[in-house]
Parts: sequence; structure tokens; C-alpha cells
Amino acid sequence: MVNRDRRYELISVLFKEGKIQTFNDIFVFVPKTIVATNMGKKVDRFTLLMNRVEKFTLENIFQIGKLCDLGESQMLELVMKEYSIQKKKNKK
Repeated sequence: MVNRDRRYELISVLFKEGKIQTFNDIFVFVPKTIVATNMGKKVDRFTLLMNRVEKFTLENIFQIGKLCDLGESQMLELVMKEYSIQKKKNKK
């Protein structure tokens, strides 16, 4: 079992309050280094995935959701919003 960082507990509360609206908003409150380590991924690889969220597997997305106490539909909502933002940025 992963030694869970206490900051994960904030995520579901902040999501319900509307302070977390996209996937990458999670990493404002829980550093990507912590999440990457908990998932067994190298930080450089994790950063690449964050910048291209469509490259994450559903398993990875749901694993992050479990760490953050967010359900699958909530995680997909966050990822879809992030994807839309990234898609617009990449068109420019």
C-alpha cells in the first residue's frame, strides 16, 4: 500500500467547492513528484503525460482518482476539461 500524502485529502473537497476544475489543477495542491512516485512513474515521464493528458491510460487516471478520493466520472470530467484546454493551446 502506498504511503498516502495528507494533501490528497484536500482534492475531493476542493473539487466539490469548484476550486479544482481541470486535471492539472490537482498538481497545484499535490506536487506531481508525489503523485508520480506513488504511481511508480518517473517524474519526467509523468510531466510529459500531464502535458498530453490523452496519453494517460484510463488505469492511470483512475489510480490518481483513487489517491484523491475522486470517482471515475469525476476524473474523466477533469481530464476532458484539461484535454480541451491543451487542444486549444496546441492549435496556436
